[in-house]
Amino acid sequence: MKYSILCVTALASTLVSMGAANEDVFTLDGPVRTNAFKQADFKWAVHPRHDYSKTYVTKLFLSQAEFDPVHLGKYKMRDNGKQKVCMSCEKALEVIKGMDALTLGLPKIVYLVGWQYNGHDSKYPAFFEGNRAIARACDKDPLDSIRWLMREAKKHHTTVSLHVNLFDAYDDSPLFDEYVRADVLAREKDGKYILGDWAYKVSYAAEWEKGLLQKRVDRLCSILPIQEAGTIHVDAFHSAVPFPVVGANGRHSIRMRSPISPWHGHTREQDIDAKRNIIKYFDSKGIDVTTEGVGGMDVGGIGEGWFPMYWHYGSRQHALSLKASQACGGNVYGSQCAFGSNVNGEALFMRNPDVAKALDLFKREFCKTVLLCQYLNTFGRKALIEGRGGSIGVFEDGVRTMWKGGRLSVAKDGEILSDGSDMLIPALWLGNNALVAYSERGCRDRKWKVPSGVKLSGNAKAWTVTAKGREEFRRFKVDGDSVTITLSPNEMVLIK
Repeated sequence: MKYSILCVTALASTLVSMGAANEDVFTLDGPVRTNAFKQADFKWAVHPRHDYSKTYVTKLFLSQAEFDPVHLGKYKMRDNGKQKVCMSCEKALEVIKGMDALTLGLPKIVYLVGWQYNGHDSKYPAFFEGNRAIARACDKDPLDSIRWLMREAKKHHTTVSLHVNLFDAYDDSPLFDEYVRADVLAREKDGKYILGDWAYKVSYAAEWEKGLLQKRVDRLCSILPIQEAGTIHVDAFHSAVPFPVVGANGRHSIRMRSPISPWHGHTREQDIDAKRNIIKYFDSKGIDVTTEGVGGMDVGGIGEGWFPMYWHYGSRQHALSLKASQACGGNVYGSQCAFGSNVNGEALFMRNPDVAKALDLFKREFCKTVLLCQYLNTFGRKALIEGRGGSIGVFEDGVRTMWKGGRLSVAKDGEILSDGSDMLIPALWLGNNALVAYSERGCRDRKWKVPSGVKLSGNAKAWTVTAKGREEFRRFKVDGDSVTITLSPNEMVLIK
């Protein structure tokens, strides 16, 4: 599909070409480039069950399979039966409960990483047994623990599903010999099996033609309620084989090569068409496929809606050609962070094993990212202005943002709603009379103007929000269209 991005060079302080009020509320130093949003012709190729632009999506890392160098070399071929456990199913539920309290019931999707066999990157292409190390003691079958977690999470506005890989094949997998006999593993023209950066690779086209992919998906759906979850995350859904390369300087890099399997004679386009068939097969079962990133994962033009959400989202073209409801990201980076970004819950909880401390950090990052992103996703985009050291997002209805120094500031009709550390932001999923106030360092008698569209009265009530719940909060007052509030460091307050 065709799309276009209009570029206009101008000074940030004189953006008259945008024709919006309060255009100089944020400025960037030096010359800037204005990239006007141009909606691409768009049509869904699938039928999304979730609105990912109104949902907080994250992964939770449960366990990592370990590997011995004798089996690894420059390739990862099998695990050694050991694993590093980061989180059990019970701990995952504790995290989900805390996240739900802090996100005030915002819809959430959590993908479990390392739920199978000996953890992450273990035993693919099989994914039919649960990981004993993350199971509850009372469950004989680890899959029962995952089913339990999926059920319990629903009580906390959270859909739990799986992180899987359809491309890798390890030689200790229960399916490996079957896949060798069926001749669906990627091979060179001379018949030699191809090892990518990790593991042997499955030829999507060959597996699809022989019905083995369908068999894998059917079996997975029979053992876990993935269809009920309505979503799954496919990792490393590459259209080419990643090969490790060592340069003359000794540095390691990855070189992508296609088609995937010269032995089978499929072209790159046939490999990609097989990926389309895979996505459509999941879709026929009521399951959305989200994937790792835009680069190398796409199966069509920018206006063909195959993936409703990408974990890594750094595409200016997508951000400037599609609405948030048509394409969005879980881990946003680059200048398009001016349109909103998210907290990487997977990394945060891996780095901080103490759940209480991790949730306190999550509260800070949620307010500085997800809270703002959820608000911004409700406004149409008009332009992205890029300059030295930052970017400015221009939205409809007088909304402006500035991404600079890793912080996102937000304004509406010339009034600041967030300066990157302190904020008063509408929580629109709770209705049009709910606001969240937050201060990273604390503030005293800070006065905010209530954003247009939000209705508060002098009888408004407020609660301090923590991972354990809410407590009544009194250090604020509503006077007409303004709120004055005093907050302690890292304090989050809901006002209704």
